[in-house]
Amino acid sequence: MADESEVLFERIGGAAVVADIVKDMYRRVLADEDLAGFFENTSMERLQKMQFEFLASAFDGPVKYCGTELAAIHHGRGITGQHFAKFCNHFADAMESHGVDAKDIDDAMGRLAMYKDKITGDVGVDG
Repeated sequence: MADESEVLFERIGGAAVVADIVKDMYRRVLADEDLAGFFENTSMERLQKMQFEFLASAFDGPVKYCGTELAAIHHGRGITGQHFAKFCNHFADAMESHGVDAKDIDDAMGRLAMYKDKITGDVGVDG
C-alpha cells in the first residue's frame, strides 16, 4: 500500500505509471462505441500528453496543466453525464489493471467528479 503522506500522483505510481494508465485508458475508450466518436480526427499523441498534464495537476503532481480551459474545449460536443461516467470507469479500470490501490482509485474518481459539469456543459447547474 502506498504511503498516505505522498501526494496522489505519487501514490498512483508517478509519471511513468500515470502515462501508461493514460495510454491504457484511451485504448479502452477508443474500443467503446459510445465514446470512440468523440475522438475522430484527434491527435491521440497530443491528447494523451494533455490528459497526462491535466491528471498530474489534478492529482497534485509536479506538472501544471497548460491546456485549454475544460468547459471551452468540451463545449458543444454533446458529452453527457453517461459519457463522462463511462470515460471515468475506463480510467478506473486502467488504474486497477496497473495495480493502483482501491483507496487511491476512489480518491482519483472523486477528484475527476469535480470536473463533470465543465465537461458535460452543466456548469452552473445546482445539485
